[in-house]
Amino acid sequence: MSVPEFQLFSSLRYDPLLTSIPMNIEAWDSDIKAPSPFYMLSHHRDRILQAAEHFGWTKAAEAIRGPKGLTHLVKKLTEAINMQSPTALRVRVLLDPDGSITVESSPAAPVTETNLFPKRIPPPKAAAQMKVSPRTGGALTVGDDDAVHGDPLISKAWDVLPDTVRTKPSPYTSYKTTSRDMYTAARERVGIKEMTEKREVLIVSERDGEIMEGSLTSVFFWREGKWRTPPVSSGGQVGTTRRWALEKGLCVEGIVKVDSLVDGEECWISNGVRGFQYGKVKVS
Repeated sequence: MSVPEFQLFSSLRYDPLLTSIPMNIEAWDSDIKAPSPFYMLSHHRDRILQAAEHFGWTKAAEAIRGPKGLTHLVKKLTEAINMQSPTALRVRVLLDPDGSITVESSPAAPVTETNLFPKRIPPPKAAAQMKVSPRTGGALTVGDDDAVHGDPLISKAWDVLPDTVRTKPSPYTSYKTTSRDMYTAARERVGIKEMTEKREVLIVSERDGEIMEGSLTSVFFWREGKWRTPPVSSGGQVGTTRRWALEKGLCVEGIVKVDSLVDGEECWISNGVRGFQYGKVKVS
């Protein structure tokens, strides 16, 4: 039997800030109930498990399945990471077919609690509705430039660019593996050279030009008065922050076609390292 030439993986955030946020472990099925510095860890475990089951990696799936599997994953992470580190890290968890787990880490940029667990994804300024407080008989409460408590911090917008070539959906776009040539090529085509650049490329399906996802992120576009994220049927992955946003009602699933994008429109992107980040589409 030949050994697969790829590993399954997920990238997540280690951050001491997370130990003060109970929501971070509310989905855990493990006996471990202590605060965790690993962002949405159970969702990351679930996505790797789904991939292992899809590829028929029986030993790998068994290693991380259920409460014992999550406890095992926590043990591997705590052995590999300096748990006394005061700085945030980007942590890469890799799973082999035999169930072996490898952990890699590198520095991560600081983010706020509300970027990790926003109460809502703020609507675009152009779509903001002027609201009044019933207690004051008409005093303004929210305007175009106002934020609601719990909104993610909006800093300099990420440039979000559609790929110039369309990609064929496959198990390697539906599940996160180290076989990522299609993502690397898309980033190169739009001129992204470094991971630290605040630029993201949209992967576009060859099937009717449906947006699948970003090369490193889940994506959210304002459509029909709601934030819409592409369904997995468009060919992208079940991102961890995407799953959380859907569960919390911050967005809905729906097809977004590349030809519907407008230059300069506001959007949001998210992933398991940076949380939710503000972006603007660039189509020219």
